[in-house]
Amino acid sequence: MTSTARRTGDPQRVPSRRGPRAQSGQARAAILAAARTLFVDNEFSAVSLRAIARKAGVDTSLVSYYFGTKQDLYNEAMALPSGPHLIIARVCAGCAPEDLGEALIRAFVQAWDGHVGEFTERGSATLQGVVQAMVTQPYAFELVNDLYQHSLIDPIVALLGDRFDPEEAQLRATIGLARLLGLFTTRYIVGLDALAQIPGEELVAREGASLQQVLTGPSPTRD
Repeated sequence: MTSTARRTGDPQRVPSRRGPRAQSGQARAAILAAARTLFVDNEFSAVSLRAIARKAGVDTSLVSYYFGTKQDLYNEAMALPSGPHLIIARVCAGCAPEDLGEALIRAFVQAWDGHVGEFTERGSATLQGVVQAMVTQPYAFELVNDLYQHSLIDPIVALLGDRFDPEEAQLRATIGLARLLGLFTTRYIVGLDALAQIPGEELVAREGASLQQVLTGPSPTRD
């Protein structure tokens, strides 16, 4: 009994109490490594959580437990930076309307540059996976429409609300968003050389004023 009591209080046993935490960290790291390998080598739709778990040597339930959905796991495994909705919300929360065009482009450049890696002839494999995920999920286009309206457009509309009536603010925000996302889709996903290779600040200088014109410039005359 005495020896058992001594072992119970023995400080050498303390690390074993932290074992599950250490094991969970190892399992999580193994899942990330397996996911990264499979996502690089295969199309997004061809990779299942079961396949990731099998390659990582863990139960499939652990993949969902640690990462949630396959899209969430993809984002973390491929080290994607902030999504457009987070960037736009952050910019709109701390920006005056007259500075919004330049601020949005600079924020996108700062968030995405350096995260994509080298472009291939097919563009960025990392960001292409986002597009693949978007169009292969059930009800994808309905979900994207809702995301665009509420997470991407509405923050800009709210910022422009003091300058324009709701209809005009909505139109300006929508056109501005189309311009912004078109620019960055071409730069980061398609990877066209003319946009992919210029420095980020040059892109800001070239496009900031143009986007600002869309957002707050004089309205065109309507017949």
